[in-house]
Amino acid sequence: MEDYDTIQIAYLFDREPSRDTYESLFELFLEYSGADEDQSKLDVIYTDEENTSKTSSASVSKVSQIARSANSVTVKAPMGWDDLSIGFSRDGAGFPAYESTPYLTFTAWIYPLKDPTRETLEQVKLRRREFVELLGRASDVLEPRWGFGRRGGLAIGEDDTIDDLVATTTPPLYEYNVFRPETVETIGRERVRSAPAWYVEELDNGGVFLSVREPPKQCHYAAEPCLEVADHLGVPLAKTERYH
Repeated sequence: MEDYDTIQIAYLFDREPSRDTYESLFELFLEYSGADEDQSKLDVIYTDEENTSKTSSASVSKVSQIARSANSVTVKAPMGWDDLSIGFSRDGAGFPAYESTPYLTFTAWIYPLKDPTRETLEQVKLRRREFVELLGRASDVLEPRWGFGRRGGLAIGEDDTIDDLVATTTPPLYEYNVFRPETVETIGRERVRSAPAWYVEELDNGGVFLSVREPPKQCHYAAEPCLEVADHLGVPLAKTERYH
């Protein structure tokens, strides 16, 4: 995978999402897909408890049941303009061990969010807005301990660990961020709300979802908008040296 091909976001939890949480999440994706009732199924690729790989097209309820019991799972959510993949691996290594820090990763191709070739700029801008709105609403459903994302593969600093980053109340700034309520209070709620970012949304639980730049633009140390938001919040810009 090339660095410019995808946007990836990770939601990290104290405990794995419940079946009800998965159902709410998958219903949200179907809502954004505009699917009819007769088309309200999701494609799922998973490895069961016997390490047998399976592929299915199933209802929200069935996919939620699979997500609670599978060793690994990838769910393809049809967004109308492209597929958004959601998944995890209990057997995976390095990002992090699922048993210590449950997580979900969201992956979207950048091409539908790039400069238009066959449609208007207004249509593409609307899609970019819907993309971050969906991530914000998913944050409301999932209530993660921390969420971070960027264009390209998920990455952290060479001297960082995921567990330490999840635990801190002042995590570094990525392109996409979910701050839990404790982080918002530590930084200062008004300071977070007034951040000069492209998109800021307060969550029902008191947390905040924040997209620093309009998708699919990147954050790096030469990107002035990212530095401006990091300085405003008083947190460092994320280091992206070690990929997962």
